[in-house]
Amino acid sequence: MGARVIYSCLKELAKHQETWEAHQQKKQLPPSSRRKQNRQGGGVSGGGDDTLKYIREPASIVEDAILMGTPNHVSLKSWEACRRVVAGRMINCYSRKDLILSLMFQMKRFQGILRPVCGTSPVVVNGVENYDITDLVAAHTDYCLCAGEILKRVRHGQPQMATEEKTEVQSLTKINVAGQDLGSIAALSDESAIPRHTQ
Repeated sequence: MGARVIYSCLKELAKHQETWEAHQQKKQLPPSSRRKQNRQGGGVSGGGDDTLKYIREPASIVEDAILMGTPNHVSLKSWEACRRVVAGRMINCYSRKDLILSLMFQMKRFQGILRPVCGTSPVVVNGVENYDITDLVAAHTDYCLCAGEILKRVRHGQPQMATEEKTEVQSLTKINVAGQDLGSIAALSDESAIPRHTQ
C-alpha cells in the first residue's frame, strides 16, 4: 500500500480511538449521569451505550507502521494522533533527493503552504523514528526497488533499541557455599561467567 493510504487509515483509526475513549469514560459514569448526557445531546456517536460496539480497542490493532516517501505535508497534530494508535514502532523514511515529491508539492508552496513534505524531511514528533535513506533512494520510483534494503536498515521485525548507549556494568561477588570459598564471579549485563570448582 502507498504511504499516503496508510497515513490516512491511521488518522481515521485515531478518530475511532477518541470515540472509543469517550465511550469508555461515559461507561464509568453512574447511570443517572449517562441518561442526563444523552438527553442533552452529549452522547457518543449520537446515541446511547448500545450504539457503539467495538470488538477491541482501536489503538490495539496496528503494531508497527513504516511510511516510506509519504506524499503529504507535515502536520504535527496528525502525526501525534497517528502515533497514539500505533502500539509499536512508527517510522518515517524520507529522501532529500526525492524530486517528484518536491515538485509535486511546490505548487502548494506558491499557494502559501510552507510546511515541509513528510517524504523529504524528518517528522519531529515524540515516538516517531526518522530514517534518512537519501543514499538508497534518489527518485520516488526507487522505493519499490529498495524496499527490502530499507526494511533491513530500519530493523523491521526487531525490537526497538534504546536511544541511550548501553554500558556494561561489572560487579564482583564473593560466594561462600557451606564454608567453601568459590571465588569471585564477574556478572556482566548479558552473560555471567561461573568459575568451575574442582575437588
